Amino acid sequence: MKKLLAVLLICVAGPAWSAMSLDKMIVHMDAIPNAREDIVVYNPDQETLYVQTEVFRVDNPGTEDEKLVPVVNPEDFKLLISPSKAVIPAGAQKRFRLMNVESGIERERVYRVTFKPVVGEITTEASGLKVLVAFQALIFVQPVGGSYALQLEHSGDQINLKNNGAVNAEIIGVQHCVSEQQCSPVELAGRLYPGAEKPVPLDKKGGYLEVRAFDGDKSETVKLPL
Repeated sequence: MKKLLAVLLICVAGPAWSAMSLDKMIVHMDAIPNAREDIVVYNPDQETLYVQTEVFRVDNPGTEDEKLVPVVNPEDFKLLISPSKAVIPAGAQKRFRLMNVESGIERERVYRVTFKPVVGEITTEASGLKVLVAFQALIFVQPVGGSYALQLEHSGDQINLKNNGAVNAEIIGVQHCVSEQQCSPVELAGRLYPGAEKPVPLDKKGGYLEVRAFDGDKSETVKLPL
């Protein structure tokens, strides 16, 4: 008698070992009608891959109130994906098209799109465990000409780095400089969303904070007086 093979599904937000891979995990789109971007899913395995997609809206990203909301109502679909399901033969690939249908926004919209392998009832001569890994792509729909705006805000002895702009910035390097010749690294990094802030760990005051930021297209260095 055949025994049932248990299936474990793991969802990750980046590349990992799996019989599936994506050509990109982060997508930037302009908030203009019918703006399009593609994500290609590869199946390097020797078995057919069945993929199902799910769209989630990220509310209040980067804050304590951040929520991942599944988009299920037709009127809420501002970001479309086609196809929503696909069969990818062994060694083949499939192009999934993202299309934005929203315009005139003042602050970027953030979505996560899950690419999830699915299976039916699997039977085998021996018991075992099959691991399926799902991937989440991070999608930014951004206002045309939008930019980030980094500022330092003081609250008592605490200093916070805040983004008062319309799009996110990836903080990739921070230094505290007393002068141009005397700088020391600050342990501060990560994505800073519009309206969000991060505490700046500083032992000394004075001088300025040198922040290197990336907006998905180019990087720049910003100097912020302390």
